[in-house]
Amino acid sequence: MYELIQLAGAITLLLWGIRMVRTGFERAYGKSLENAIRLMTRRRLQAAALGGIAAAALQSGTAVVLLAAGFVATGALGLVPALALVVGAEIGSSLMAMLLSFDLSVLSPLLLLIGYISFQKSSKRKHKYWGRICLGLGLLLLALSLIARSTADMRSGNGMTYLTSILVHDTLLTLFLVALFTWLVHSSLAVILIITHLVTDGAISLDMAMIMVIGANIGGALPALSSGWGLSAKGRLVIIGNLVIRSCAVIIGLLIYFFQESGWISLAKVGLDSPMIFHVMINAINGILFLTMLPFWAGFLKKYVSPNHTESDVHKRFTSVYLSQEDIKHPVRAIANVTNETLRIADIAYQMLESTPKTFSNGKHINRIKELDDDIDRIHREVTYYLAAIENIKNSSEEQHSWQDAFSFVTSLEHVGDIIDASLMVLARKKHKEKIHFSEQGENELDTLFSELFEIFRLAQAVYVSKNPALATELVDAKHVYRNKLALCREQHTRRIREQIPATLASSQIHMDILRDLQRLCSLLVATAYPILKRHKQEQT
Repeated sequence: MYELIQLAGAITLLLWGIRMVRTGFERAYGKSLENAIRLMTRRRLQAAALGGIAAAALQSGTAVVLLAAGFVATGALGLVPALALVVGAEIGSSLMAMLLSFDLSVLSPLLLLIGYISFQKSSKRKHKYWGRICLGLGLLLLALSLIARSTADMRSGNGMTYLTSILVHDTLLTLFLVALFTWLVHSSLAVILIITHLVTDGAISLDMAMIMVIGANIGGALPALSSGWGLSAKGRLVIIGNLVIRSCAVIIGLLIYFFQESGWISLAKVGLDSPMIFHVMINAINGILFLTMLPFWAGFLKKYVSPNHTESDVHKRFTSVYLSQEDIKHPVRAIANVTNETLRIADIAYQMLESTPKTFSNGKHINRIKELDDDIDRIHREVTYYLAAIENIKNSSEEQHSWQDAFSFVTSLEHVGDIIDASLMVLARKKHKEKIHFSEQGENELDTLFSELFEIFRLAQAVYVSKNPALATELVDAKHVYRNKLALCREQHTRRIREQIPATLASSQIHMDILRDLQRLCSLLVATAYPILKRHKQEQT
C-alpha cells in the first residue's frame, strides 16, 4: 500500500513539474510563439517543425493543438498549416519524452538550485519565468527518479505480479485503462515516461508496454477533444483532425504490435526493444504519411466533417473583452488591454480579407463580410473611447508611443474593413449580378496577389506586437515588392485587352478596381512600420 501512495505522489510531482515548465514557457514566450505560428506556417515542413518545437517547449502537444484550433477558428490560420502544426506537435512531444527518458537525475539538484535563485532573487520577469522553467525541470527529473524507485519496490511485491497477470491477458482492458489514465492526467508525456520506467525496472514486459503506449496515444487525443469542442466549426476541424491523426498512429502501432506477436518481425533484433523508441517510431511514420497527404485530409475534413456548418456558422456579434475600466488609471495595464483588443480586431479583419477571394466565386460569403465589418466598427469605437479615457499617459514617452501605435494600427484595421466591405464587396455583387467571369490568367493573378497580401497582413501584425525594426524593414520591403507585382499585373491585363480576350474585356473594370483596392490595403497595413523605423533611426543618431 505504501508503495502505491509513493508512486501516486511521484506521478503528482511529475505532472506538477511538467505544468511548471509549460506555464513558464507560456509566460515568457507565449506571444512570441503565437506570432511565430502566424508567420512561419507557409510550408508544411516549416509548420511541422514549429509545432514540434512548440510542443517540446510547452511539454504538451495538446496546448499546440488548441492554439492551432483557435487560430483556425478566427481565420488567422489555414487548415493545412494547422494540421501540419498538429503533426509536428506529436513528433516533438515524443522526442521530448525520449530525451527525458534518459537518466538525468544528477541534474535535478542543480536545476532546482538555479531555478530557486532565479525565481526568488531576480527582479526581471523573464528571469523569473526561466527560474520557473528550471524548477519545473528539476521537479520533473526528481519525480522520474522517485517513480523508478517506487516501481522497483513494487516489483518485489505480489501486487504488481497480480496486476500484470490480469492485464497481459486482456489487451482491450489495458488499452482502455491507460487511455483513461492519460485523459485524467492530461499528459501523454507523463504516461509514456512512466511506462518507460516500468519496462526499465522489469515491472512489465515490452509487449505490454507497446499496448500501453498505444493506449496513451488514444488518451492523448481526448483532452484536446474535450477542451476544444466549444470552438466554432472551423476550429473543431483541427480538433477532429488531431483525433484522426492520433487514430492513425494507433493503427500503425497495433499493426507493428500484431506483427511482433505473430513473429513476422522482431523489434529486439533490430535494437528497437524500448517503448520510447516504439512511441517515437509510430509517431514519426504517422507524421511522414500525414505530411505528404495533408491537402487531401484537409479537403476530406472540410467536405465530410460538419459540411453544413463549416461555412455557415450563425454569426455571433463580437464585442470588446479586454477593456477593463478599472485599469484606465494605470497606463501600462490599459495599453496592454488595448493591445489585446487590437489583436482581436486584427483577427476579425484577417477573416474578412481571407474570405474576400471566395466572395467573387460564391456570393453567399458577402453577408458574412458585412457582419464582420460591423463587429470591427463596434470594437474600434470602444477602443477609441478607451484610449481617450486612459489617465496619466503623458508621464512616459514609451507609453505615448505605445498609445499612438495602438491608435494608428486599430484605425488602419478599421479602414481595411471599410475598403473590403464598401468597395470589394460592391465589386463582388456586381460580378455576380452581371454574371461576369475573370479570364483564367486574370483569376490566377488575383489569387496570387491575395495570398501575398495575407502574408503582409501577418507580418504587419507581428510588427505591431514586437515593435522590431528588422521586421518593420522587412514589411516595408514587402510593400515595394508587392507594388511591383501589382504594376506587372496591370501590364499583363492591358496586354490581354489588346489581344481582345472576351473574359478580360468583360471583367476589366472590376479587375482594375480590385488591383486598386489591394494597393490601398497594402499601404494601410504597412503604415504600422514607419513610426517604429522612425524611432529606431532617432535612437541611432
